[in-house]
Amino acid sequence: MEKEKITVLYFGPITPKGEPSRGGYEAANRKNIDALRERGIEVVEFSNPQINRRIGPIGKLAYIKLFFLPLHLWKHRNRKKVILHTTPLYSHLLYPTLFTVRIAYMLKIPVLVDIRAGALITCWENKTFIFRRHIKELLNKATAITVESKTYIKQIKEIIGINKQVIYFPNVANCSNLQKIAKPDGLLNIFYFGRITKTKGISIMLNAIHRLGSRYKLYIAGTFGPDYSAKDLEKENVEYLGFLTPEQLKCQMSRMHFFIFPTSHVGEGQSNSLIEAMSNGLIPVVSDQGFNAEVVGENGKVLPKGSSDADYAKAIEELSSGDINAKAVACQKQIIKFHNLDIEIQKLIQIYKALV
Repeated sequence: MEKEKITVLYFGPITPKGEPSRGGYEAANRKNIDALRERGIEVVEFSNPQINRRIGPIGKLAYIKLFFLPLHLWKHRNRKKVILHTTPLYSHLLYPTLFTVRIAYMLKIPVLVDIRAGALITCWENKTFIFRRHIKELLNKATAITVESKTYIKQIKEIIGINKQVIYFPNVANCSNLQKIAKPDGLLNIFYFGRITKTKGISIMLNAIHRLGSRYKLYIAGTFGPDYSAKDLEKENVEYLGFLTPEQLKCQMSRMHFFIFPTSHVGEGQSNSLIEAMSNGLIPVVSDQGFNAEVVGENGKVLPKGSSDADYAKAIEELSSGDINAKAVACQKQIIKFHNLDIEIQKLIQIYKALV
């Protein structure tokens, strides 16, 4: 008789299969789900709805759907190898997540609360007492807790007061078919891909490339936030590549030398874009925001918060000297060692097995 497979009910922002990702959070969940399926885990996706941001706050009414998704848990109540894996966001979306976990808790379905992004402690320190109480309830009702940064392990125990094991599960890249590093000579290409919005430091990128001059060119890819449009990127030595699929991104990264990321985004975590860029040999020049420094290690340059476009231009110029290919290979090795999907996804599966 064939052994029953583990079934994971995976909740959170998820990029639809084969489509470009609107953000790193969605891309990371897509990557994890695909890897789990390749290893024999059955995954049922419960994705957050896509929001029409052009109609303003009214578009967020689509999130009401999240309060109905837990109804699907009922049919899994008597199955033995079922796990709820939820990747919550810490804003108003905390409440549908907490509602879902409460339902799973009542149905005795094991719950893995997977803390992604970097906003948890900021929310804890700046929200109301009621909000903090609900975060604490969410974590207390979890059968297991995973986090994408080692800094969270101590913070969850000492700041939030959760007295249970917290397990490190980093953001990852698929390292099994990485291209051999062979960066083109001549023009030095700088890349950014992700959400194109003020908090990601787009103005710093545009001003930095202006300072660097004709030896360098900046390429940008991704979706626009409400504060930018394609017209804003019509600058000398700047090219907008559009909204790219993972395959198109990989192709573009083979000809790029640097990844620029002057983010000030409050929720910045282990950036999916940063990890993917380094795995493809892009040398990072990033802000010390979120968990960027944890990802970068001894590679590239991590600049203090509030650094200017002149600081970013200077860092890129300094990194342009010497053997760029050797620096690119070191970046790739950093991701293979610390953010390797093949290694980390097996750890996640072992967590699942311990829960059932």
